[in-house]
Amino acid sequence: MLACAPFAGAVHAADAPDSGDTARTLDSITVVAEREPGNFDLDRGEIELTQASDLSDLLSNESGVAVGGGSPVAQKVYVRGFEDTMLNVTIDGAQEPAELYHHQTRVQIEPEFIKSIELDAGAGAATQGAGALTGAMRVRTRDAFDLLRPGQDTGFLIKGAAGLNGGNSSKGVLAGYGRLSDHLGVLATYVYQDGGDYEDGHGDRVKPTAFEHERAQFKLSGVFDAHRFDLSAEHLDDTGTYYERPHMTNFTGRYILSDHQMRRDTVSYEHRFDPEGDAVDARFTAYRIRSSYENRRNTTGILYSWGEQTSTGMDLRNTSTWDALSLTYGLDYRGDRLHARQQATPPPFWGRTEQTARVFGAYAQGHWTLSPQWTLSAGLRYDDYRHEGKSGVSAGAKNSQAKASPNASIQWTPIEPLTFRLAYSQAFRGVTIREAFFSALYTHRGDLDGEQADNLEFGVSWEKDGYFARATAYRQRIENYISAVYDGGAAWGYWENIGTAKVEGYEAEIGKRWQRMGVSVGVWNSDNTFNDRPLNDADLGLGTSIGRTWTARFDWQPASQQANYAVRARLVEDERNSIAPSAPDKPGYAVVDVMANWNLLGDDRLKLGAAVNNLFDRFYYDHGTYGYQAGSGRYIGFPSPGRELSLSVTYRF
Repeated sequence: MLACAPFAGAVHAADAPDSGDTARTLDSITVVAEREPGNFDLDRGEIELTQASDLSDLLSNESGVAVGGGSPVAQKVYVRGFEDTMLNVTIDGAQEPAELYHHQTRVQIEPEFIKSIELDAGAGAATQGAGALTGAMRVRTRDAFDLLRPGQDTGFLIKGAAGLNGGNSSKGVLAGYGRLSDHLGVLATYVYQDGGDYEDGHGDRVKPTAFEHERAQFKLSGVFDAHRFDLSAEHLDDTGTYYERPHMTNFTGRYILSDHQMRRDTVSYEHRFDPEGDAVDARFTAYRIRSSYENRRNTTGILYSWGEQTSTGMDLRNTSTWDALSLTYGLDYRGDRLHARQQATPPPFWGRTEQTARVFGAYAQGHWTLSPQWTLSAGLRYDDYRHEGKSGVSAGAKNSQAKASPNASIQWTPIEPLTFRLAYSQAFRGVTIREAFFSALYTHRGDLDGEQADNLEFGVSWEKDGYFARATAYRQRIENYISAVYDGGAAWGYWENIGTAKVEGYEAEIGKRWQRMGVSVGVWNSDNTFNDRPLNDADLGLGTSIGRTWTARFDWQPASQQANYAVRARLVEDERNSIAPSAPDKPGYAVVDVMANWNLLGDDRLKLGAAVNNLFDRFYYDHGTYGYQAGSGRYIGFPSPGRELSLSVTYRF
């Protein structure tokens, strides 16, 4: 939760080595919007403390967020009840647009070398990027200067980790880093994780959920007076043997095990130029991403489906400041190309596709301090989309549309501890490439309208003497939502505008921070509907209904500053299941996680970490998991893992 972010930074400051490079102050980036509850910023200390190995470990205890799926490869992120397919996700500035296969996530994140994760929920500032219908999540990774200790020119990191649950899991981490000169640093990392089939809260083995994960990265960083750059190359590889839909059991009795492989290769370059003076603070980002998947029958090796999407993009922006005014303005571009094939349907409907899409955007976001009591922020984006079917099931189809997206917010502080904020934003996403598997099955006619989101928020915050209380109420609509619709005629189906999605909800938190301790309690609730009916688990790609969620946090660091201890808890209330009139409610559940780490040698060279997730071994289905199916009258999704003990040892030298 946001309110704990300042405290978490203080607690973990002892764990963050100072590289001794004064030029590191270039890391600061201007933020033109006040953070509200639900807009969090996870730092490196929090990530290490949670012993995070996947998305659920990272995000499940954050306000406004749910993670469902079971196996890490099938996990999906829900922000205010909407799927991450409508969320702009960037890693080191590189946008991750590729949707691959069913419930397998495009948000492939390896926690080991993440520096921070920021989430701005809801359509917002123009700087969020093109098509940010439900907000933006920005992931930053570490570099050599982040890992080097004072006075150190070269270093190595070795880490071993284990998760004790069911078939257990193990992870090995290697990293080498150093200074090539006073201004250049290089980092090379490798991570391998072998995860076994886990056990649920009843002690039953959940199969098939085992996986293998590999991640490698090379990063060259430079700091030269007013210039700073990062050149990064990253490779991710996930493999496993699952049923046709990796987030579901073999509920039909005829699903065939398939060998699944997902890969992502990213090359990105970021350059920052921040000379003395207020007129120029420029940043340029360029990237190329290739994401692919392949599913083959486990018994025969016959192809079930395959897809590869490449994305090439750039973002050029500058921030100028004049006394009470700060203005960020820039241009961005992304071009996508998809090749996909599916042989999952009866042979007459086997299909393939080649599609291209591009979006060009121009934007500006201003932030004015009108007086000590009043602050105004306003911005505008203009995005031009072009989509074309080159061959296969959508050959010859073309979609194009351009639209402006304004936003404005005003903040009033009548007395120093109390602040009110009112914000309205729009976001536009034109027709672009959708899920690779469905793109080889469903046809484009070329007559689609782009999706249009608007978001209205009201927030209030109060903070004094370490006590804080914050709340946000929001209402958002997404019009012209695009989805695949089954036809059953000459074509299997078509992409169509099928209606309007809405969400109304609130988030709130209260707490207290001391020098070495912090506590907070929060609640969030989102009522999501589509065409005036509640969302349910069958609304794949859009979202689902999630029960009102209560969260609690406790953090403590002893006076020695050589350890950190924390408790995270969440209570999710029952939620009515609208998937069928006879469907039972989604059952509520309560989960408690405890975690700690220790610096064993009095500094950060040797660190021991431990966490117990689901301490009381509760059996439950996360509300973000496809649970009950009306047709079978059964729960066909995977239950969440039961109690798991995670241990890690990290040595830096």
